Amino acid sequence: MPEEQIKRKRGRPPKTQTLETNSTQISQSANSTTPSKTYEYNSYVGRVLSTDIFGCHLYDEFTPEEIRAIVKDPIANHDLTRRLAMFVYNSEGVVTNSIDYMVSLPCLDRVIYGKKRLFGKTKLNKNKDLMLSTLENINDKQFIRDALFTDMNEGNCFYYFEVTKKPNDNTKALSDYDVENIVELCDMGMNASIIPLPYEYTKIVGRKNNRNVIAFNLRYFEEKCVTQEERNRKLKKYPSEIRNGYLQWEKGNFAGNNWLILDNKHTIAHKIKCKISEPWGRPLAIAAIADILYQNEFVDTKRNVLKELNNKIIFQTLPEGKDKGSCALTKTQQQDQHNKVKQAVMTKNNRGGTSFFTVSAGTKIDTLDVDATDIFDNKNESDLTDKIALDLGVAASLLNGSGSGNYSSQQNNLELINAQIYTWIQELQTELNYVINENIIKDRRNRVEVYYLPTSLVNRQQFFDMMKNLYLQASGSMTMLIASTGINPDIYFNILDEEYDNKIFDKYVPHLTSNTISKDDKAGGRPSENHPTNENTIKSQSNNGNHQPKPSTK
Repeated sequence: MPEEQIKRKRGRPPKTQTLETNSTQISQSANSTTPSKTYEYNSYVGRVLSTDIFGCHLYDEFTPEEIRAIVKDPIANHDLTRRLAMFVYNSEGVVTNSIDYMVSLPCLDRVIYGKKRLFGKTKLNKNKDLMLSTLENINDKQFIRDALFTDMNEGNCFYYFEVTKKPNDNTKALSDYDVENIVELCDMGMNASIIPLPYEYTKIVGRKNNRNVIAFNLRYFEEKCVTQEERNRKLKKYPSEIRNGYLQWEKGNFAGNNWLILDNKHTIAHKIKCKISEPWGRPLAIAAIADILYQNEFVDTKRNVLKELNNKIIFQTLPEGKDKGSCALTKTQQQDQHNKVKQAVMTKNNRGGTSFFTVSAGTKIDTLDVDATDIFDNKNESDLTDKIALDLGVAASLLNGSGSGNYSSQQNNLELINAQIYTWIQELQTELNYVINENIIKDRRNRVEVYYLPTSLVNRQQFFDMMKNLYLQASGSMTMLIASTGINPDIYFNILDEEYDNKIFDKYVPHLTSNTISKDDKAGGRPSENHPTNENTIKSQSNNGNHQPKPSTK
């Protein structure tokens, strides 16, 4: 008679547990007259992390067709490209660290200078003060770093330079919606402010005076705001040009056209890794998407193998009776032994420690092991990490401090990175100079500009040495020398002025030592030697060598 299988299954475990099966074959005793039966017990034991925690896979958010379209034409599929780049930045550590380091690498040391001097120093100094106060007002270094970060993750950045004298918004309470969008808030009491524009609703539509002209999609306020109250509050946080344009569009004055062309005297638009004719740029992560996908698949495979290794199957073979296929134990003894072994295994796996139990003679306890493979070799994953870093333009040895790269190669890589970043900073610098001169200084005859030195945390000492040599040998600039140290020259000169006005140098004279005074000083100095013993000194004094004419150095 064929054996009847009876399965006793326990309930499904929590998501924080993984399946571990203990199977025991139990049959009737050979002496029993009832048909033999096999009992199979399945238990869930052990605790490991759920697969849901590792749900940051690209294919969970993007289909293969979408990824293929992004790689084929990232400009035409810019919205998908932007979302993919931000997803990779949030989930891939190599991309995150590379971009963060590149954003923080430049020192952004700056000097302010005038391009013309048609009305004398007074006019120039006034304009320089206006430039300096404006840069401090908009926090220019924070703006540059935010623009670099946005460029690298979005491919482009858009800002509006707003000049206003309106009173402060004294609102003391905000809704949940306002808090979530607080990045778009600006202090309406500032004379100048830079307002970031949402890139998914902003687009480059042309060029004017060799600068980009951007358009803003007025549907933004309808699609992002549910109620009229929310729409009104959001409109208050945007430039007056956009507010007035929305009111006109709402009245139907634009014939249904919802893209408002903004005055490029107030706008800052920048993009990277693209042609001038393209409306958007390309994020850094797109160049590494192939290797990122491969690493994602590789890590998934490792995790699946690890799950199989963790899902250990423990089985027990009961002692065989006199007849083939029968068990020497009675049904009660089979169940009792099964329960003891199961309890011992569960206690061991859940709490650790030592478990003790007794089994009948002839019982065998074994496990079904999954063969491990060389996929867990760290070299395989390290190679993938190196490739992703290389796609981003960063040597992997700079990120992890190891690898085959030597100091010279790392230094060359840093110089290449700094050259690329400084190119983008120069373009942002040009944008800043334009909007500040057009909206704040308003003096074409006495233009004042800001210049960011090509210094980074890596080459600052080298740049300072170059400025020092210029100062000592070529009548170099003291302002440039001070700026190369990272100190604002205006701060340095203001402190010097205060010290001279307060006669600090007269009050606090350096200590009189052989390094600060000479023998001709009243206080003394190094005493002359009346009875020298050195042979060269004796010859020099005998020949009156100190008063002999010296050969011309010309």
